[in-house]
Amino acid sequence: MKVLIVEGEIEWRSQLAARVGALAYEVSQCASRGEALDALRGSQPDILIADAILPDGNLLPDLAAMRQRFPSMGIVILTAKTRLEERVRSMSDGADYYMVKPVKLEEVAATLTALARRMKTAAHQIAPQSEKWRFNRKSGRLSDSTAVMLQFTDKESTALAALLQSPNYPVSHTQLFDLLKSGAEEYDAHRIDALIYRVRQKLRSLANPPMQIRNIYGEGFLMLRRSAEIDVSLEQ
Repeated sequence: MKVLIVEGEIEWRSQLAARVGALAYEVSQCASRGEALDALRGSQPDILIADAILPDGNLLPDLAAMRQRFPSMGIVILTAKTRLEERVRSMSDGADYYMVKPVKLEEVAATLTALARRMKTAAHQIAPQSEKWRFNRKSGRLSDSTAVMLQFTDKESTALAALLQSPNYPVSHTQLFDLLKSGAEEYDAHRIDALIYRVRQKLRSLANPPMQIRNIYGEGFLMLRRSAEIDVSLEQ
């Protein structure tokens, strides 16, 4: 099993790498957010252990995109911050564990072992059938194979299509502004937020929504599917 450790403090990173390596995992290391994102573009580790606050920025806003791109990757966040809001957001955005520093190496090792065992159990379970949805941009209709259907306005359809076409990266206010502006009609951040809110509420009206829109701080909006088995095709 491959483990990527992302930690800015050299000594602590070395101690982590040594302890994780002693568990017979294949360990690689990064010292910054930029290095971590570059490494993840190249390949997926089985488990990511990362400090939230790194020398070149905060990794927490990237969690939702990581979970969207790597739904099967285990994620353990280590941080000195203890705010409840950050812990809740990290878990809802995709972290499997959130550990507050200072933390003992044995606690990290036990957490890693528990996570790896859970991941192996899940991998041996029978995969559920794919759940297929279809969104027609022209008609503004989202439907599944059982005749469940939602209807969106033209502007809502434009925003929804943009989110579906960018499954791994957030769509910014600026991108949505460029897509939505037409003639003398003006769009600002407030109107775009209101539009996304309406799309979000329509999706939530379903008994078991196939996807949800997540706000990514400072970057825009990201569409997250309920599970890796959700297949949404976009018809222009």
